[in-house]
Amino acid sequence: MESSLAPMGRRQFLGTAATGFTLGFTLLATPDAQAQATTMPVNTWLTVGIDNTVTLTIGASDMGQGSSAGLAQILCEDLVVDYARVRLVQGSPTTAAVAPVGASIATVGSGVTRNNFWRLRDAAASARETLVLAAMGVFADTSRSSYTVSNGVVRHSSGATRTYGQLAAAAAVLTPVAALASSDTTQFKQIGQPLPRLDIPAKVTGAARYGLDVRLPGMVYAVIKHCPTVGGTLKATPGLPGGAIAVVPVKIVAGAGRAAEVAGNTNAVAVVAATTWDAMRLANALTVSWNLPAAASGWSSAQFLADANALAQNAAPYVAGATANQPGALYTAEKSTADPVAALAASARKLDVTYTLPFVPHVCMEVLNCTVDVVAGVRCHVHAPTQVAKSALVLAMAMTGLPEAQVKIFTTQLGGGLGRKAEIDFIGQAIQVGMALQRPVQLVWPREQDLTHGQYRPMAVVRARAGLDSNNWITSWLYRSVSPSILAQRGSLLGATGDSQGTEGSHDLPYAFGSKLVEWVNQPTPIPVGFWRSVGASINAFAVESMLDELAALARQDPCQFRKRYLSDPRWMAVLDAVAALGNWSAPSAPGTAKGIAIGAAFNSVVATVVEVSGTSATAFKVTRVSVVIDSYLTVNPRNVEAQLAGGVVHGLNAALYGQQTFANGAAQRTNFNNSPVMRLSAMPAVAVQIMPTPATLDRNAKIGGVGELGVPTVAPALANAVFRLCGTRQRSLPFFPAATMGGL
Repeated sequence: MESSLAPMGRRQFLGTAATGFTLGFTLLATPDAQAQATTMPVNTWLTVGIDNTVTLTIGASDMGQGSSAGLAQILCEDLVVDYARVRLVQGSPTTAAVAPVGASIATVGSGVTRNNFWRLRDAAASARETLVLAAMGVFADTSRSSYTVSNGVVRHSSGATRTYGQLAAAAAVLTPVAALASSDTTQFKQIGQPLPRLDIPAKVTGAARYGLDVRLPGMVYAVIKHCPTVGGTLKATPGLPGGAIAVVPVKIVAGAGRAAEVAGNTNAVAVVAATTWDAMRLANALTVSWNLPAAASGWSSAQFLADANALAQNAAPYVAGATANQPGALYTAEKSTADPVAALAASARKLDVTYTLPFVPHVCMEVLNCTVDVVAGVRCHVHAPTQVAKSALVLAMAMTGLPEAQVKIFTTQLGGGLGRKAEIDFIGQAIQVGMALQRPVQLVWPREQDLTHGQYRPMAVVRARAGLDSNNWITSWLYRSVSPSILAQRGSLLGATGDSQGTEGSHDLPYAFGSKLVEWVNQPTPIPVGFWRSVGASINAFAVESMLDELAALARQDPCQFRKRYLSDPRWMAVLDAVAALGNWSAPSAPGTAKGIAIGAAFNSVVATVVEVSGTSATAFKVTRVSVVIDSYLTVNPRNVEAQLAGGVVHGLNAALYGQQTFANGAAQRTNFNNSPVMRLSAMPAVAVQIMPTPATLDRNAKIGGVGELGVPTVAPALANAVFRLCGTRQRSLPFFPAATMGGL
């Protein structure tokens, strides 16, 4: 089994893009070239060697989530080749409206598998049948029933065989055969199996290439230094310090402006030196003069929280047809016919509580970096750990003025992405430095820059109100979330229901409340916000599932049974029952221990979590066990799903316990791991994962669920609910330990 995510140039793809399930096939120039080749490209994503080894071009970015290996497993199923013999290469982007199979795809929104499952299966089935068609020409028998396929070998009923490698040249000149993959999962040989990931061996040996591993001849190194204050701009370019090669002013490129960080502003300098360490040392010592926004003195975490709390109480309604996104406007995401305000007033018992969540950085283990080689009028080569290679291509073409044929994007492996590497700000900075130097340069963000100039998960204030009647039935549910808009900061005009990233996980829930009103307020902020692993689902699951637990306590009912009382969705019911069994919910907790439960949905998947804690108080506890159940409709690789959910548990716990970025006078205050801690290995709980079974027959119209982000949303509420059951203290504000330091853990 071999994995090599080496880049493949766009000119190795066909000149014409494939559309839908139609595959383009390449031609070698001459018969002599065919005879001399040791490998034969069959189409844009499949190359077969004369030894019958198979190379698959995969367009997904790999940031540890295993998408590349998962897509390969899907292709192998219907191509009918042994997954263990497959080699992977990294696809490159194209500006084509519909990219061919194998070209780079945006790796975001837990969407790589669910958005490409049927397309890739049908593409593989088409390739297989085209190879069989080539065999028909060899054996002069056009009856499909005369042929079987096994592990890359086509067998004729006479007993004669041809390998894919022997048939590839003939298949490459044929019109692709239209074929649809089977929906019968009982026939699967590879999909659904816990196959070893193709990318792991190279990561174990150190052969895997990440962004920081890129080395080019004559390369120099640059370190970024931003204005510490959000919205600040460069007053004057500082002088060249001794030992530096250059100090390059850097602008915010078009498409990367967020909130107070406006596109076109020069908000940073890049210090260039012979080594990263030299550049970092010189950047730290460099004195830079900045122009600061007049309003920056009022940009503090305390003021942001006060503003959000005010909007949670009173906000002006959205006005349809407005030309702007109306900061501070109130949007209605869901409203029942029954009046929830009147129902609340008539309720026997009421709750009116507020939950708060801070801005949270991504904290990828690999900091932002990008290596470029720019020669004016000749080429622009970009090596980047990016989730959006096509966006990088479009950006590089716009900045350099070069045509697509002279721009190459090499997507390296990512040491974590989490949504932060779906942004292009760092790539635009590196291209600017490369254009100024006209030589290869690697730009790096030190950890301090990474934490203090992020595009954070939005802060949020959620006011939740609900009422119970005399029989402890919920009669009214009023929910208002206040948070900055991710989509508005990216230029999207918000409709009547607001920002989907802000409301996800809060509306259209399968709880049969008597009446409901779900609202969202677009909180004005100068702070850049962005997509963060599970985004709004992680915010709203905390508030929704904490509120349900509070209502269960008010009704003096078991939290699990209380939820089941209102659930109307059989998937949610099944997942909740499964996690209760997995987490031993009904078993009495030992003295000094307690369990909490939560359920939610995102990206077409349903997930539930039971967290068990031990301790004595809300400030003295340890998470001992986490049980997670997911229903994503189908599973490609159960081992990888388990790994993703376990990783999501760690991410969710880090955010719930410690995750935050705070601001004073417009400057971020959490600068490194010393005051932005993460869990130590000794604090890691046991994690158990259960995956709901894949149907025996797949429905092509059914929504396939995502997995990569699903381990996160229900961790925080399940933890808060467990702590309440442990000691009676309700945690309504995250993180649990805002003053924690790494040294104190």
